[in-house]
Amino acid sequence: MDETLVAEGFNPAEQEAVAQGRAIDPAADPVPGICSGVAGRVRAALMACGRVRLPADERSIPNALRGEATAILRVRLLTRFALAITEERKREAEAAEQRLDAIARGEIPFAEDVAFRRPTFHGRPARWASPGVGGIMHGKP
Repeated sequence: MDETLVAEGFNPAEQEAVAQGRAIDPAADPVPGICSGVAGRVRAALMACGRVRLPADERSIPNALRGEATAILRVRLLTRFALAITEERKREAEAAEQRLDAIARGEIPFAEDVAFRRPTFHGRPARWASPGVGGIMHGKP
């Protein structure tokens, strides 16, 4: 996940406003940090559900959740640069947050092509009884 989501999720006027805000102080550009934060939010939800193996790259997210990441990123950047946020965009971001929370709780099944099955264990059934006569712990002191 990187700044390409800015081009995907913003209209041209917003892209221009964000570019102007970034040009004011290029050394203190907040966009990479906000992108990392959103990627971390998505990855945390997936790790909490425990059904998806994620790549080691901290900024990578599954393509299936790219829309949710874009909605959250859009609102965070518009807030950071003090731009107008429509009610529709706020609702999209809230819905994206709710979906990520539901995935984290396991209420919405999520599987990416790198998904794996939870391990199953087979073996003798547990026997909760004291050892019979002749057991190691049997005998008088």
